[in-house]
Amino acid sequence: MQLGFIVSLLFAILITVFALQNSDVVNINFLFTNIPVSQALVIFISAAFGAIIVTILGLFRQLKLTKKIKDQKHEISKLKEENTKLQEINSIAESPVETLENDTKDDILVNEENTENISAENLDNKKNDNLS
Repeated sequence: MQLGFIVSLLFAILITVFALQNSDVVNINFLFTNIPVSQALVIFISAAFGAIIVTILGLFRQLKLTKKIKDQKHEISKLKEENTKLQEINSIAESPVETLENDTKDDILVNEENTENISAENLDNKKNDNLS
């Protein structure tokens, strides 16, 4: 901010020096009129119009950026809400899955033990049948 102000001030000083060194009277032809004006005044008016145009363009740019920031903040808040909802859904969905996984593992172990016991009993029965 200060650098821009310093550069603008130096530019204004240069324009002033240039205008004062070129202060002759010139004729300005605009549309159907012919006006004798000091060249310094023409330089100052031209510089002022240039500064006004640059300021207006800068304001438009600033307004665009402000609107963009506002829109992005709104989008961020919506995404945060969505993220919170999805985390809640995820935490709810994870707990039954873990329980189901543990239950399934326990069921598999119990089934394996039962299968081994049944197989051992069948072998014993077959041995007894063969011996008899």
